[in-house]
Amino acid sequence: MSTKKQKVIQKKLPREVYSALKNVAGEQWIYEQRSVVETYSKLSIEGGSFVKKHEKDPHVLPACVVLPASTNEVQAIVKICNRYHVPFVPFTNGQVFCNPTTQDPTLIIHFSRMNKIIRIDTQNMCATLEPYVDYGMLQAEAMKRGLWNGGTPLATTLCKLASQFAFAGLWQTDLKYGLFSRNIVSVKMVLPDGEILTTGSRCIPKAGDFFEYGPGPDLMGLQRAGVGTNGIVTEITVKLHSWVGDESIPDISAGRPSLVDVHDPKYDNPDKPLKNHKLFWCEFDDFETQIKAMREIAHSGIAIGLNATGVYSAFYCSQTQAMTIKRCEEKFFPEWNCYVILANVTSDKQIEYEEGVLRQIIDEVGGRFLSESYKPEVLEALKPWNYDCIRHSTGYRMNRKFYANAWLPVGPIDSAVTTQREWKKALDTFGELDITDRGGAEDTPFIYALQRGHFCLFETDNYPDPTLPDEIKKAQGFGIYGAAAVVKNSLGPMLMAFLNVEPFTTMFPEAGPDSHLFMRKIRKVFDPNSVAAPGRQVFTEQEWQQFPEAVKNIVNKMREMNDMPAVE
Repeated sequence: MSTKKQKVIQKKLPREVYSALKNVAGEQWIYEQRSVVETYSKLSIEGGSFVKKHEKDPHVLPACVVLPASTNEVQAIVKICNRYHVPFVPFTNGQVFCNPTTQDPTLIIHFSRMNKIIRIDTQNMCATLEPYVDYGMLQAEAMKRGLWNGGTPLATTLCKLASQFAFAGLWQTDLKYGLFSRNIVSVKMVLPDGEILTTGSRCIPKAGDFFEYGPGPDLMGLQRAGVGTNGIVTEITVKLHSWVGDESIPDISAGRPSLVDVHDPKYDNPDKPLKNHKLFWCEFDDFETQIKAMREIAHSGIAIGLNATGVYSAFYCSQTQAMTIKRCEEKFFPEWNCYVILANVTSDKQIEYEEGVLRQIIDEVGGRFLSESYKPEVLEALKPWNYDCIRHSTGYRMNRKFYANAWLPVGPIDSAVTTQREWKKALDTFGELDITDRGGAEDTPFIYALQRGHFCLFETDNYPDPTLPDEIKKAQGFGIYGAAAVVKNSLGPMLMAFLNVEPFTTMFPEAGPDSHLFMRKIRKVFDPNSVAAPGRQVFTEQEWQQFPEAVKNIVNKMREMNDMPAVE
């Protein structure tokens, strides 16, 4: 009997649905062609969808892609989907969990045409953006006015602020201004039933857009991290802060690289940190000393940014994949380190004062500064981090393989030790996919965010070959194990690829407790026809019963490995 897999046949929307959508967006902005649909629905890191692609699972392929240009068009499209019971998936940067989760023909609503900065309010220090505006675009325009948004994620031009609202909201330079989730003034959303929700002071006639709270319940808080299931953000207003650097995003003397020469190290060498900013690198003899130093720096009140990079220095500062591997093997970068960003925000003497405080802390704990006299070759290699407040002004690279799994536990800074221990246990259990997987086990986890020591977010990753489905499945095993380990150790919510998406929402009821039951009620209220990214954040009882037993068994196995009872 032949074992050849069948060709995937793309499903089609009913003709009356297609015609109705075409009348809203225009014929040139709706696509059914296979090549276009594949392009516009491409995921960037979600391993499960790549496995389904390898296995030729037909329901990861959407039937159609439509590109609206306004809130009114989004509203009309959503109402059509409700009228004809067509599932839809909102799509911005496509970072994770964007594939259809139903066997029915599915619509992708792609927001690449909604890419404008609507206004920058210098008086109230805020900016209103369409959903496809990224951090680089906002920074470039705000800095011309002496303002900035307060931080940036690792992928400045990939991450859109609207989708960050719907998913996580991460950036590294959060020490002074807090994470993105603390810098949102308001949102305008098209709810899954087609109604429009406006939050904050802007919902009061003539009040203006300056305060995140409005009358009635805090519906913006309810919608945060809804992964697009509770509504589609069509406008978002974010806080801005004083910017003391240059009026434009700086460039380097080498200019911008092309794909032909991007490997050239000259594109990674900004001369020095930004105007009115200074960046210091410190190394330590062990993990405990590093954590102690970071705690003291955070609590001292100095600096705008404080992070530990771990293996990310090898990814971020190497021109080729071969160099990444070589530097990991040779332990070229310090195993226990942190970098500190100081800025003259309130005084021309602020950096001078804060540097004195920093040097005293590092001296007291027994750390060392990288300098022209101590490991100058390492300090030179770390130059791509010099613009860490804004990123992407150099050649920018991230030399690693497919990003299929990330652990992002939240907790006090001391819980970094638990993160490291559990990541090492996962490596010892499953085996590494690449030497870079040892980052976070044999050196520090990437301490991604640190708000004065009271809130910390850590990251560890592994990178399978995207052409090898067995490697991707192995990485998925890490992810499921990590979700169980985080719940067991009470490390806080697992952001991004874990406890706020299925099947983890239902299979880890301890996170709520029983939060999936509450989320089902929310879904029923906001999405009565179950058309908004069905099954992405929480299953209905019917969807849960239809979910493959094999996957449930795998998750229960990981629960068992963490001494947790099986979920029935």
